[in-house]
Amino acid sequence: MRKIVLVLFVLVALGLVFAGCTQQQEKPAATPTPTPEKTATPAPTETPSIPEGVRIVETEKYYVIVGEKGKVEGVSAPGGKKVIRVSYVVDEENTPSIEELMEKGLGFGAINPAFWRDTAFDALVKAARKETNPEIRTALFEAMYIIANDESPLLTFGQNKQLRVYWSWLEGRYYHPTLAERYDLLWEDPNAPSIEIGVKDYVNDPNTYVIGTIGWPESFDPATTYETFGWEIWHQIGDTLVTYWKEETEEVSPDLAVAWAHNEDGTEWYFVIRGGVVAYDPWNDKTYPIDATDVAFSIWRVKRIGHSVSWMLDFVDVDNSTAMTEEEFKNVLANEKLYAEFKGKAGEVKSLDELLNMFGYSGETAGVYKLKLPEPYSPILGILADPFLSVLPMEYLLGDKYEEALQASDNGKNPSAWEAYVSEGKEDATHQLMHQKPVGTGPYYIAEYEENSYIVAKKNPYYWGKSLWDEMYSGGDKAMHDTVIWIINNDAVSRVNLFKTGTVDVVALPPERLEDAKGLTLEGYESVVKTDLLQPVITYGVFNTYKEPFNNKLVREALAYATPYDTISKNVYSGLLERNYAAIPKGWPGYTEYGIKKYTFDMNKAKELIEKSGIDPTKYSIEITYNTGNSAREKIATLLQNTWSQLGFQVTVNGLEWPVYLSKGEHGQFDFYIIGWVPDYLDTDNWVGPLYYGATAFKEVTVSVE
Repeated sequence: MRKIVLVLFVLVALGLVFAGCTQQQEKPAATPTPTPEKTATPAPTETPSIPEGVRIVETEKYYVIVGEKGKVEGVSAPGGKKVIRVSYVVDEENTPSIEELMEKGLGFGAINPAFWRDTAFDALVKAARKETNPEIRTALFEAMYIIANDESPLLTFGQNKQLRVYWSWLEGRYYHPTLAERYDLLWEDPNAPSIEIGVKDYVNDPNTYVIGTIGWPESFDPATTYETFGWEIWHQIGDTLVTYWKEETEEVSPDLAVAWAHNEDGTEWYFVIRGGVVAYDPWNDKTYPIDATDVAFSIWRVKRIGHSVSWMLDFVDVDNSTAMTEEEFKNVLANEKLYAEFKGKAGEVKSLDELLNMFGYSGETAGVYKLKLPEPYSPILGILADPFLSVLPMEYLLGDKYEEALQASDNGKNPSAWEAYVSEGKEDATHQLMHQKPVGTGPYYIAEYEENSYIVAKKNPYYWGKSLWDEMYSGGDKAMHDTVIWIINNDAVSRVNLFKTGTVDVVALPPERLEDAKGLTLEGYESVVKTDLLQPVITYGVFNTYKEPFNNKLVREALAYATPYDTISKNVYSGLLERNYAAIPKGWPGYTEYGIKKYTFDMNKAKELIEKSGIDPTKYSIEITYNTGNSAREKIATLLQNTWSQLGFQVTVNGLEWPVYLSKGEHGQFDFYIIGWVPDYLDTDNWVGPLYYGATAFKEVTVSVE
């Protein structure tokens, strides 16, 4: 029996983070395991004997040789280290053009945000996804880090330290690197003050959690949101198949799936669905029962709509991922070898009762969801915990077409039949409905909102897990959050005042405003400012590498040397930004300082590289964009405008509202923009994939170790 091992990297220290992809503001996270500093060693220079299209990358322990099949096999590496050889055959027919990806708005999804395509790098991404040996995977990731550092399609400013501000009456805070806190699991001192917040007749009292923040969520539809704010909301109003319980990182816990098992090679997973769950529709005051068909429809729908977030379903064969009855699953258990692992227990399971007992579940069930993978992918459970895969009621989304669609799909056994009822893109009717009137199964529901002003969520009276609330709050010494309110204010000074007056319990502040929040008192309570943990969060800029002059590597390198990193860290982030040289965080497999360029602020070097590049900078304009309300990114943009213009470029700065900002980035309508990245799931592939993968399709990728 081959046990499927989910390789998750345990983080050492705990803090707070809002996770999920692109950021409107910096979010805190955990301190990774320290990595011993290595002396930077120059990468080997390619010699004329190396065939065109073959690349040799020296890592600390290996030479990684990557190239086309038929060329890479005969290439020798210098002695003294083991060799990892990656050969590939490109599938030209199925490799989309960059223009096509831009037109469809798939930047930050099917292709990296810089629209950078490097075939060898893409082959390494694919190789690491297939590889199961952690040491080999780490070496492949290190090779990618070295290439990304050299090519610089992204300009890495640094890795963020934790930044969070809240009043001491708020308790129970915890940290997870990919999920927001669940606000029903946080509580307040029952004696906390009650303060009018200026939104209708709402009051920030002990039973109301008020958040002062910036921006606006990309969408209320989980299938079309790929940023921290949207995921934060869906972690409150939705449920996924599996989740992480508070700060747990080593393994997922049951959510709408109460138990799961897989076949021997990990290409088929079976999730037993929790019974008695309903989705609450506050817009019509109705409920909809949830079963395995809703699960199949929800996951299939994400892929069908095809928003950039759907790239994570490239690991799933959604058309062959189906709903089953318990009887059908019992037949599979009796006739095939299925295995399960949970809380230290592992082994083959032969019956549904045995599986449920392993997970400690004895309640009712609502069918089984069979998840089909084209090939094994160890982080799959972490992906299934992401809020964009929240389960939605198919009946609500399809309305009077529901019964017809259910019959056409044979109750979820033929998902492709749903193509007649859900269209691609944001014009889809189910998206338009969810975008405006979201419905979910989570502890809260969206009660009302005013765009760019506020969002109000209230306790879900039909929540399947509300028995937990009775257990947590029965003593009366903790005030539960019956209401959650996000107040949107893009002015940092105004947000400071909201916090000082107790109008909000927590506030998003730029680092230069942290001193304004320290040492405050209000009715016997104190402000809490936490800045002590290094996050697995990267702040960086994106070059449009498909556009002149950013398609010239020497120009990108010159701009990297014309970046005042120390000033950005000290003056913009108050020291809460630690140097990093590509987009893999310190302490994660793949981060290395071996064989890399440690870019420093060096205008003479930058000017030399511009001259060497052969371009005339005075003939080019560069527009640097940032998301409105993020004062830190605005300051970075201004600093870059000053230094890059000294190279001869005409540089302008422009702020855009968050949804517009994302849309322009996804469609390649930019020169250079500033953004941040937090992990979607706990694997290094979640950095190198979305941030560097160039959407090359392959007929074959093979890894061998010598």
